[in-house]
Amino acid sequence: MKIVPQALDGQQEIYQDGVVGVMSQKKARVAVRPSAETYSLERRPTIVVSVHGTEKPFDFSTEDIQVFVDGNSHRVFTYDELVAEINDRHKKRITELKTRYDDTTRKVGNEGYKSTSSNPQILSPSDNENIMGDTTKYGYKYDVSGVVRGGSEAQIDLDREMQAAEIQTEQALNALYSTMLKKTTVSPDMWYSGYVTMEKIPSPSQLHEIKVIVTVAGEEHEFLLNHFKGQ
Repeated sequence: MKIVPQALDGQQEIYQDGVVGVMSQKKARVAVRPSAETYSLERRPTIVVSVHGTEKPFDFSTEDIQVFVDGNSHRVFTYDELVAEINDRHKKRITELKTRYDDTTRKVGNEGYKSTSSNPQILSPSDNENIMGDTTKYGYKYDVSGVVRGGSEAQIDLDREMQAAEIQTEQALNALYSTMLKKTTVSPDMWYSGYVTMEKIPSPSQLHEIKVIVTVAGEEHEFLLNHFKGQ
C-alpha cells in the first residue's frame, strides 16, 4: 500500500528521511508525510506529523489531528491506546503459554501409565493415589521418572517462551515510546515530530482520498493524501 501526499495551494513538497511530504506554513509550520514509502496490508497506515513552535508554547497531541477517508471520519489511535493494545496482546500470549503448559503436563501425567500385560484392566490415577515410585497394579506401571522428566521439559519450554514474550513486548513498547506522537508541550522555535497511526483503510486496494487536519495553536492546517495499492 502507498500513501502519497499532494501539495495544496500555498504548500511545499519536502523530503524527510527520503520520504516525500508536504509542509504548510501559516503562523506555525506543520509537515505531514507517510512513515515509509509503502506499508504492508497487514499493518495500519502511519503518518509522521511535525510541528514547529510558535512565539508561545502550546500543547500538542493526537487530539489535535483529525483524519477523514473519502469524507468519512476515521479513527486515530492515541499513544496510550497503542500501549494498552501491546499489553493486552502480551497478557493473552502469557495465558496461551500457561494453558498449553497445563495441557502438556496433564498429558504427560496421563501417559505415565504403561501397560505391562497383553490384556490389562484400566488403572485410573485415583487407584494409584499416594503410591510413589514405579508401581504396578492391574497390569499397569506408573512411570514416575518419565512423568517428572516430561514435566521438567515442559517447564523449560514455558520459561523460554515466556522470556521471549517479555522481551518482544519490551521491544515493542520501547519502539512505540521512541517514535509515536505523545502529548507534548512544544517550545517556541522548536520542532516536534511523532508517528500517528490510524485505523486500517476499508477496501485498501481501491483508490482513497485521505484528508488530515492538524490544529496548531488555534489554526488549522489541511493536508491531502492519496491512498492506493502500490506496484
